Amino acid sequence: MSTLDFKQTIAFVNLANTLDYQYAAKKSGITVDELVRTIKALEEELNIKLIRPEGGVVELTEIGAKLLPLITEIAQKHAKLLSVVADYRKKEAEEAIKVAVVPGFANYQATPVVKKLAQQHKMNIVEDIDPMAQLQQGESELAFISYAGKLPNDFEVLSVGTDDLVAYIPARNPLSKQKELTLTDLKVEKFLTLNHQNPFAVFVQQACAAAGFEPYSVFEGEKGRTLVNMVALGMGITLLMEQSISENLDSKVVKVPIVPKVTQHLAFVRRKNVEHTAEQEELWQALKESFEK
Repeated sequence: MSTLDFKQTIAFVNLANTLDYQYAAKKSGITVDELVRTIKALEEELNIKLIRPEGGVVELTEIGAKLLPLITEIAQKHAKLLSVVADYRKKEAEEAIKVAVVPGFANYQATPVVKKLAQQHKMNIVEDIDPMAQLQQGESELAFISYAGKLPNDFEVLSVGTDDLVAYIPARNPLSKQKELTLTDLKVEKFLTLNHQNPFAVFVQQACAAAGFEPYSVFEGEKGRTLVNMVALGMGITLLMEQSISENLDSKVVKVPIVPKVTQHLAFVRRKNVEHTAEQEELWQALKESFEK
């Protein structure tokens, strides 16, 4: 049974209507080589020859010309289907409650609760290096944050625990044998840090400054997971909040607690002085019921 796909039908229609491989490839959003392979795959699928090159001129075979209206109709229906799906997804995204969360959110202890609530409440969950800023700028209706210090009074806060700073050390580094480390123990190490514009990078800088040194950063990355992978390669150490990284570590990486503890608070937050929709209010109450038990 033939199973034509959208890529094949649109490629054939574009080539049949233009009789020009370069132009048809451009219209199809693929390279000429990909177009040739796609047309060949379609011909093999149908077990017929659709295109007949004649002296450098592209021509349709007799059956190719006969099938063109039918394949054109299929391509149009494919396009209509994709358009309907895209519109539906756009509508779903617009209706969903926008939730900005910290990077690595999937690793946090609060995540299973959110996943369960997502079965009853439409949510569009997006990771951001500064979810609080997303909330303040009106880009999200709700945020899951990790923070130190005090939050502005115009935010409603649902506390869901704390998280501690830990060091990720290459297994071959002697410091990896320690049961715990002070920040001062790390002052001569090479640091792998998040981008200096990342709020968490600023937090680490401040914590190290309070311990009396400035970390020597040999690399700045965008994601904590990337830094841990580089630790496994022996390129340096990194400081991250414990819950931001999966427990499934490479055997070449050792996680060591920092003492005295350097802690951040975990919370869901929303703006106070704005009108919340019924759906947003229902989700907020569901979160409160889940975490205030």
